[in-house]
Amino acid sequence: MKRIIFVLMTLWISCTSPSRQSSQAEGSSAETSDSIVMMDDAELQNANIQLVHPVLKDLYTEVKLNGQIEVPPQNLISISSPMGGYLKYTHLLPGDHVRKGEVIAELQDMQYIQLQQDYLTAKAHLAYLQQELKRQQALQESQATSQKDYQQTLSEFQAQQVQLYALAAKLRLLGIDPDALAPDKLHATIQLHSPIDGWVAAVNANIGKYVMPTDVLFQLVDPRDIHAAMTVFQEDIDLFRPGIRGKVYLPHESGKSYDVEVVLITRNVDSNRAGLLHCHFLQSSSELLPGMYVSGNFILNQERDVAVPASAVVHYQEKDYVFVAKDSHTFVLTPVRTGRSDSGWVALPDAKPEQWLPLQVASGNAFAILGKMKNKIED
Repeated sequence: MKRIIFVLMTLWISCTSPSRQSSQAEGSSAETSDSIVMMDDAELQNANIQLVHPVLKDLYTEVKLNGQIEVPPQNLISISSPMGGYLKYTHLLPGDHVRKGEVIAELQDMQYIQLQQDYLTAKAHLAYLQQELKRQQALQESQATSQKDYQQTLSEFQAQQVQLYALAAKLRLLGIDPDALAPDKLHATIQLHSPIDGWVAAVNANIGKYVMPTDVLFQLVDPRDIHAAMTVFQEDIDLFRPGIRGKVYLPHESGKSYDVEVVLITRNVDSNRAGLLHCHFLQSSSELLPGMYVSGNFILNQERDVAVPASAVVHYQEKDYVFVAKDSHTFVLTPVRTGRSDSGWVALPDAKPEQWLPLQVASGNAFAILGKMKNKIED
């Protein structure tokens, strides 16, 4: 009985297997044929199809960014007066160049004279106390006076000495040399000097205005560290490295550009999903001031890849393809991964040169081949 059942099952399998194999082969053949497109001479001519070989090519990525001129806090200097006073003189205008040590303003006020008077009075009183201290010391040694009197005189001398040193420090802060003071050489004005070689960014006072120590009279820019802060979106941040160079230009200056180099890349992004590139100018210019808007072009590092013309790449069902030519009239839809593009060429990063360089791909109007393929599939 078992032998009869085995024979029957063998016969059933032998009858059904060929039909299944035929069905699978037809399905595979249909899938392959959908990717193959035949074009006659007229169609190739009308679509301007050209057969080209992939090539090995050095491709660059150019990124265009916008930003503005900035300086770090240590290079943007605010000038104020150590004491209040009336602005008597200044010649500065925004954009002026200043030299280190140059007189940029003069102020006058009665309190400058009072401070010098206090210093000379304290100096004279200190000289008196110094002589009194010597006298008290001599009297104490001869036991002609008490220890208390000597200690009191010493205390007054030390207090007056501290007061004199404090007044001298205030005078030096105003730019007045206390050692050069004399009763007939008092100054009614003080001078403010530029601490750097740089440019005037802002002037916030006018002649005759009374200014307080908290008022910022001028803002100076040290151009040695002026930089362009360029906004870069998150998808492009990883493309940049310190040392990459580019060119920036002012919107109102056509044909003129400034060479820059990336020195720092922020590692955070803002609410607009953008970060900053800090770029130093390779040469300083008086035309560049903080707050100016600039645009820039950056050429990123080159990479050698297999590349095809951009007109050979088609986008179909959210993927990129090229049509590889089997012969002058037959084309096979072949998936590819595209990379950077430059001057009409597109890189194929995953393509191996030994496999792709001998091939030919359809260029010119590859979308015409794709259109015929879609019509064939729909039919």
